[in-house]
Amino acid sequence: METTFTYKKNINLLFAVLILIGIAALIAGFMSDTQRTWNNILLNNYYFITISIGALLFYSLQYITNSGWSALIQRIPMALGAFLPLGALLMLLMYFGLPQVYEWAQPGITETDKLIAHKEPFLNVPFFMIRLVIYFVLFLSVAWVLRKYAKLEDQSANLNYHNKSRYYAQVFIFIAAIFFSFASKDWIMTIDSHWYSTLFGFRNMVLSMYYGSAAIILLLLFLRSQGYFEKVNEAHFHDLARYLFRFSIVFGYLWFMQFLITWYANIPELTVYYYPRFIGDWQPMFYAELFINFAIPFVVMMSDDLGKKPKVLLGISVLLMLGLWISIFVQIMPGAYGPMKFGFIEIGIWLGYAGLFLGVTFMALAKSQLVPTNHPYLEESIHHHL
Repeated sequence: METTFTYKKNINLLFAVLILIGIAALIAGFMSDTQRTWNNILLNNYYFITISIGALLFYSLQYITNSGWSALIQRIPMALGAFLPLGALLMLLMYFGLPQVYEWAQPGITETDKLIAHKEPFLNVPFFMIRLVIYFVLFLSVAWVLRKYAKLEDQSANLNYHNKSRYYAQVFIFIAAIFFSFASKDWIMTIDSHWYSTLFGFRNMVLSMYYGSAAIILLLLFLRSQGYFEKVNEAHFHDLARYLFRFSIVFGYLWFMQFLITWYANIPELTVYYYPRFIGDWQPMFYAELFINFAIPFVVMMSDDLGKKPKVLLGISVLLMLGLWISIFVQIMPGAYGPMKFGFIEIGIWLGYAGLFLGVTFMALAKSQLVPTNHPYLEESIHHHL
């Protein structure tokens, strides 16, 4: 069984081309529409950070539940989490574009807007940046410790390393559950500074594992096509399919609950978020988010026989990568920018970020064992069956 990952060097050329496309899109964006460009930078920062956090939540969940079936593939979510340090740096650069994204960050806004003035002790640039740094210090510290004990376990069969991983997996889930919820409120919800939702941060945090699971499936399928993970069988795909099916239900429930509360509670202040998304050019995207992230995966993955097929998993996972982008696009753009625009700026910046993300992920895979040979549940995972 192949335990180390090596990839053809010409794939680096592909990543470089993608990054160059992203740079070109950034240049074109800053020359033509600065505000739209900063909004796309935030969108893609949050997009790939969501996948990284979700993948590490998946990884941590396997430890705290003592799951044996997933031991074979646990280095995949760990590698997807390697983007977080770069994601932190890119989010710090948002400091220079805050007034282009957030109404509350615009100079003098508190003199004309009483509600934002009321929120100023919380919604101000210095405190926003301090919170951002705190979030990433916590995420990166625990992610580093998880990676450290994973590498130590690869070097020695000492069960203590596995127990340490299980302990810090609990810590990561606790931190991510609280602070990625807070981060989602800070980075995304405060764009619509006159709106509030007690469900928004929790919703985005929980659903990060939905998209993290889809990213894990895509990377697993790619590696398997290259001759790795030959021990992965139908039972593993079945369990991964169940993750997508169950999270599609969670998506539908949370999407509808947040929407329902606006009507049922009869709180007019909450309609400020939904009204611009519910009409005009934004309406197709509003409903596309629901169909792509809930309806299609739910119907397709409902069938055990159909859902566990690699080609079906591939199609649904690719669809969910699009669904995540649409979801964040709808969360950001109507409030931060206004009109619905889609073109080279959106496509190019996403491709650039994808090149960075994949480059970091592949380097992380190559720097550690692909299969955790000393994992105490590895044999159980290899012989996993339905």
